[in-house]
Amino acid sequence: MIEHDLKTTEQGVEEIYKRYHSRKKKDRNDLLRNPEVLFQVLAFDRSIISAFSSIQLDPKTAKILDVGCGEGASIINLLRLGFLPSNLYGIDILRDKIKQAKIKFPNINWIHGDASSMQFEDNFFDCVMESTIFLQMTDDELSDKVAKEMIRVTKKGGYILLIDWRYSHPFNKEYKGLSKKRIINLFNVGSKTSILRTYKGALIPLVGRFISKNIPGIYFLLQSLFPFLVGQVTTVLKKR
Repeated sequence: MIEHDLKTTEQGVEEIYKRYHSRKKKDRNDLLRNPEVLFQVLAFDRSIISAFSSIQLDPKTAKILDVGCGEGASIINLLRLGFLPSNLYGIDILRDKIKQAKIKFPNINWIHGDASSMQFEDNFFDCVMESTIFLQMTDDELSDKVAKEMIRVTKKGGYILLIDWRYSHPFNKEYKGLSKKRIINLFNVGSKTSILRTYKGALIPLVGRFISKNIPGIYFLLQSLFPFLVGQVTTVLKKR
């Protein structure tokens, strides 16, 4: 039954990715070939690094889980910050993504599994993070299950990092922004978790990609002066 549910969910997620890639040009997220990407990535990464700097985990001992890890792109920043590969974990519903992650980073603990029903013990990780999974998770029941699991496997006093886009897509119901209100509801802020701080990241794609390509010198100035243009943020929660 569990295996059947996993396969069914995996097929659903694969369909979402197929629809996404069918709408986007081939080099949309190609850092080498598409100048629209560079400053979006720099801003995205800066928000993550700033968040980790603020919580000051010990890179030699901290256990970290990346939920919806894909091929392991978010893990790069953790390795850069000195966290040990043996203490890093990633879980994803897509078998092919996990296969690629294992090829790229063979020393990290990759798991093919369902984030709404994880096999980890309670209070296992010092930090649990996700990157842009809730934006694409429009099912409220599924979102709630994943959030509860993220809280469960985080140690008491540990941290949850939500690296996501806060605005819904105005013309596409397949994207549901992870707004502050949604965070409060999903992660039981006030009873099970507390919001420590939010770090500004990438600008909304329409603006950020244009600026990155044509006027990159003003990218971070715009980010600072016009916070409403910031689409992606990294929110740091602490488990009570």
